[in-house]
Amino acid sequence: MRPPFAPLVALLLVGAAIAPVAGLAGQSTADETASLQITPVTGTTNHLSLPAASVRNTEFDSGGVDVGTAVAAGSTRYHERHAAAAFERRFRAADSDAERTQLIRDRLSAIEANHGGLEDQQREAINRYAAGEISVTQFLRVRALVDAESRELAATLSRLTALANTEPDYSISTGMTTRIRNLDGALQTLQGPVGQRLGATVTGAAETNSVYVEIADNGYMIATIDGDQYVRETRLNGERDVTRTDQFVDAAASEPTLGRLDVADSRASELYTWLYDRQRPSFTFYGTSGIYELSANHPDGRLTAYLDGGTTNVFHEQQNRRLSNVRTNDTATASNGTLRVTVRHSVETTPMLVSASNTDSGDPVGGTVRVNGQPVGETDRSGSVWLIEPRDDYTVSVTADNTTTTVDVPVN
Repeated sequence: MRPPFAPLVALLLVGAAIAPVAGLAGQSTADETASLQITPVTGTTNHLSLPAASVRNTEFDSGGVDVGTAVAAGSTRYHERHAAAAFERRFRAADSDAERTQLIRDRLSAIEANHGGLEDQQREAINRYAAGEISVTQFLRVRALVDAESRELAATLSRLTALANTEPDYSISTGMTTRIRNLDGALQTLQGPVGQRLGATVTGAAETNSVYVEIADNGYMIATIDGDQYVRETRLNGERDVTRTDQFVDAAASEPTLGRLDVADSRASELYTWLYDRQRPSFTFYGTSGIYELSANHPDGRLTAYLDGGTTNVFHEQQNRRLSNVRTNDTATASNGTLRVTVRHSVETTPMLVSASNTDSGDPVGGTVRVNGQPVGETDRSGSVWLIEPRDDYTVSVTADNTTTTVDVPVN
């Protein structure tokens, strides 16, 4: 049976030409254009970036409420919770451990099929947006649904485990526990803080924010400002290779004093040097999936990164950083009549602060902000707004009282 989630995501692609997408069936090795790139950021933790050679498009999108996406997400929640409730009733009514075990196997198979559908739909959306076949808005709607549906599946998986543990004299086998851990890790890597924010936006549960998007042939980076935080998620599909031997396991086997987490932790310390100079993050692995999770609450926010045992590289990363700790090292300013605009920035795809003021009095000015001609927000009563700095040289303009001031910002 086809996974029920797949058609819901596919609905968002209606209207775009349906065509085969190269590489859609999954890639066995990391390709050259998707090689790992951990970018140093002065004064805070490094972050995963798309390699410049692989970037196909960069743009902002304002998003907003979308009834179709909200209905699809609601339908998914209803069907999944209905299926979970039906499983729990049958499990409690089962007459034997063998029957309970078969129920769990069947339920896991259904969740695995749905997960596979989500992976395929997201990979297709990445490829089609990179090829110009769908819009940034369509891509972000798919991303919102994939995030929401993977969270629902992960919650179902957690309830399944909890239910099995409450049954007297019944325990899940080691093999099935590994299968559950493998699936849990795969579902975690379909989630992210921006995807979650997008899901809240399309249903009207959160205010609309400008989202900056970068797309590559085999990955994406999306970032936005959420309240007092900068949130970012990056995915490089080419750095996830399920066909390769787990190198962390192999290295640990050759050195009896080390475990696989020790080896993975050592690799991560090479990638996130600022973080490791300050603290030792938490590390875990998911069964035999080759997925290793690093997580840390650090002085500037939170980092969650997923390394692949086959490539030993990060393939999925989530970042939250407090705006109060953001360091802007460069400033660009321009004036037109009485309107002055100042852009404080530092590293591409990180936060920049745009401020508008009266040239004569210095008083803050409220106005519409555009980046490379795209409307991206409004300055607040303090005359400022936090936005995401795009890749490559760009322009920032503010329009207020029929006056527009434009600042040309070179990227170092």
